[in-house]
Amino acid sequence: MQSKSGFIGVQANPRQKKGTRLYQALILINRKKKYIGSFYTAEEAAKAYDDEAIKLRRPVSSLNYPAPVGYTPKQLTLRSHNTVGYRGVSLSGKKYLVQLTVGKKCIHGGMHDTAIEAAIAYDREVLKANQCTSLLNFPDLIHNLDVEPKRKEYKRSSTGYKGVFKRPSGKFSAHFCTVSLGRYETAILAALAYDQAAINGGRKNSSLNFPKEEKKEEKKEKKQKKAKKAKNNELLSEQAYNEMLQASM
Repeated sequence: MQSKSGFIGVQANPRQKKGTRLYQALILINRKKKYIGSFYTAEEAAKAYDDEAIKLRRPVSSLNYPAPVGYTPKQLTLRSHNTVGYRGVSLSGKKYLVQLTVGKKCIHGGMHDTAIEAAIAYDREVLKANQCTSLLNFPDLIHNLDVEPKRKEYKRSSTGYKGVFKRPSGKFSAHFCTVSLGRYETAILAALAYDQAAINGGRKNSSLNFPKEEKKEEKKEKKQKKAKKAKNNELLSEQAYNEMLQASM
């Protein structure tokens, strides 16, 4: 993250007077700040920070300037709660779910039969989103992003609803983007909870358990009523004309 100086790992030294070394370069190692040195300009401090970061094989996204040709950052370690063994992959029932978070957006990479297939799919999503290559599960694997790999289409769970699973207790749990939405007495209630989370997450109507067909039906009924009313008005006008015609005779 950039500091007020406009560079990563660079901060102003308020105690120094003008004409002296006004900027410090610091880098975080094992949650402790390491002092690199003091410099006359922020640019010099940023370059010194980058030199230290490259020695530690930090991700390209954490550098101030473009990485040297052939630079390979160290792969990030998996989180302690990751039981699958691949980044961005979690077990969902008997399938493997792929998800990547970019900023505040959750990218869904689908459901896969094996953990390796899911890990490769995650890597493709990382590259599509232009994220740091240190996030990849297989950094040496070459992907053709112009061609989508063929895979089986994901079928809904055994409950018949997307994101809904039956628990041994007999209750139904709802999950969206690896987030548990709670447990419910019926599958329908759990499916509705999933739909609400999906709507809040910006998912399309077609991805819901209960697409909003009701609104289409309402519009259709309103259109039919409007046409019927127009026809009745037309008949009334014709009747009034005939009555006027008879009165004049």
